[in-house]
Amino acid sequence: MLKAVKFAEDFYVISGDKLTHPWDASAYLLTGSDPVLIDCGSSEGYPALKRNLGELGLQPQDITKVIATHGHWDHVSGYAQLAKESRAEFWIHEDDREQVELGNYDRTGAFLYGMPFPALQVHRTLVDGEVLRIGRFSLEIIHTPGHSPGSVSILLKDGIHKVLIAGDTLWGGYHAKVGSDIEAWGYSLDKLLTYDFDLMTFGHLPPTLVYDAKTKIAEARKQLGVYFNPWFKPMYETFQY
Repeated sequence: MLKAVKFAEDFYVISGDKLTHPWDASAYLLTGSDPVLIDCGSSEGYPALKRNLGELGLQPQDITKVIATHGHWDHVSGYAQLAKESRAEFWIHEDDREQVELGNYDRTGAFLYGMPFPALQVHRTLVDGEVLRIGRFSLEIIHTPGHSPGSVSILLKDGIHKVLIAGDTLWGGYHAKVGSDIEAWGYSLDKLLTYDFDLMTFGHLPPTLVYDAKTKIAEARKQLGVYFNPWFKPMYETFQY
């Protein structure tokens, strides 16, 4: 596995299928006086996440909060272990709150992995349009339902860069069990196209930033829902064919 990858000063991708565990979604670290994670990966990837923090001179107890793009197993189930080793708060949109508080096996997408979802304590809910100040960054919360009801994208600015952290609003899967809504998803992509940003990253991507991001979102919008794949393989299954 690779180590954390630096995107910009105080901005790293620290979790993902090439960094922590093959089932992990991308998670991001903002360093500085109050280190913050945007998503934190899965319970399976947590030991490697902790290792990557250590490589940057941080320990779990240094993390002050986890800001969730949405409440799915591969993005946030690792918070249960982080909470035991820190006082980090967990922030998520209201529309995904209940599923993580109850550890709902279906709504959190845990059924794809054959793993339980640990019930998580939510300390604060995220609100569409609010702007959070994290060190030298501003983070605008953009509610982008579709993949899940409480999915959010985050527009990160540092005075130079404008990076859209799209979570699974870009290229995430669709399933009724997780509350996906194709019509809402289309509106969310249209909404993102009204924002100004230079770069993008999303939930399942090698540790890199995407250039010409708005063009790629516009192209993704044209592909949304064209044809669904009913043969998606659960992560925990292996087959001969």
